[in-house]
Order: sequence, then structure tokens, then C-alpha cells
Amino acid sequence: MTAYIVGAADDFTERGLIKKDGDILIAADGGYAKIADKASIDLVVGDFDSLGYVPESGNVIKLKREKDETDTDCAAEYAAAHGAEEIVFYACMGGKPDHALANLQLGTRLAKRGLRVRFVSKDYDVYFIKDGALRISARECGRVSVFSPDVTDGVTIKGLKYEVENVRLNNGVALGVSNEFVGKDAEIKAENGVLIIFVYEETDNIRS
Repeated sequence: MTAYIVGAADDFTERGLIKKDGDILIAADGGYAKIADKASIDLVVGDFDSLGYVPESGNVIKLKREKDETDTDCAAEYAAAHGAEEIVFYACMGGKPDHALANLQLGTRLAKRGLRVRFVSKDYDVYFIKDGALRISARECGRVSVFSPDVTDGVTIKGLKYEVENVRLNNGVALGVSNEFVGKDAEIKAENGVLIIFVYEETDNIRS
């Protein structure tokens, strides 16, 4: 089962937001305003400081404002507790960089627990893999960046402009930033640990 969680950030897109039978759609606080008129929401979770009001209809979990977890954290924990094997986040990477970092930390924690995790933004997707591989079909252009949130061993990148085999990445180096598609199928693999992989749309060739 896939859980779709929509946050309150300013990078919302409907790209790929297609709920199938058995999937659930959760709005985290201000995310409710982004999808209330677009899709059937299964649950709204939040302290509602962003939204400014508590929705009167549907399944609502109202949280305390003084808490240790973000609304997005709580929505993800609900999804995991109710059988989600994959969690796809929307409107969680734009706007405040500290919130984006917190969400990347959340994605890492979920991946370490064995869940499939992806963040969808307007121009890119962020994938998380643990002790596994991400395969991407051939593209003529576009950008890929690969990071380790802590230490990841056995990292192999094939089919991109810059290839590596069986290297160690850690969170103090930027070796994996701004790789490029070259018209081949690509594979990014980690033998031991988590990788965070940014995959940009084909029209985006900006390099730092």
C-alpha cells in the first residue's frame, strides 16, 4: 500500500499523484488547502497553525502545538502504522530550508526501517534507498545528485557521466553532486547504508 502525504510547502505539484485502490491520501496541516478540491482525502493531521482552522469534515487528527514531532512526521508514522510499504511526499521540499532538511531526515529514518520513500517536487524527485538499488531509464539530459546521510559503503553508479564502483560516501563529502544523464539506463546502488538521490527533470541542466 502506498501512502501519499501532502505538506504545506510551496513546491506542490500534482505530478504522479494518482491514488489507487487501497492507497491512502493524508494532508499534513496546510497541505489540506492544496488538495481539498482536487482529491478524496482519507485523513488530515496537524496542529493547524499553518492552515489556520480545523477542517470540519472527514477524518481529522488534531495535534498539540507543543510537540517534539512535525505534522509531517506524525502523518508518516500514521501511514507506517497502518500498513504503508511506500510513502510519497508532496509539498515538503520547498520554502523553508530547515523544514526541507527535517523532511530529508524523516525520509532517512523511514528508509532505515525498510519503507520505500520518495519526495516529489516541481522540478525533481528525491529517492531513498537502503541496501539496494535505484534504476532509472535512459534520458538524454538531466541531473542526478547522490548523498549519504551518514556513512554508506559499496556505492556504485553506472550509466551516468561520472561512474564509480564500490566507494564509500559519507555526509562530509559532496562527491555525488551534479552527475548527468548520457542517454543510457542508469543504476545507483548501495551495498550497506542509505543513499538520498535527487533526480531532476530533463530540462534542468544547471550545475553548481
